[in-house]
Amino acid sequence: MREMVELMYEFEYPFVVDHGKYARVFGDHATPLREGLRATIAWYRAHPPKV
Repeated sequence: MREMVELMYEFEYPFVVDHGKYARVFGDHATPLREGLRATIAWYRAHPPKV
């Protein structure tokens, strides 16, 4: 609560998110959700945590 006054500016106006610069440098493409999930799960299965 102490920082609430200091951080109030974050809630006064809506955030504007623009990925234009990123898209110009890296391209405007995204990995489909299911494909990303499959790859992530496969990686975790191949790299079990060492306990």
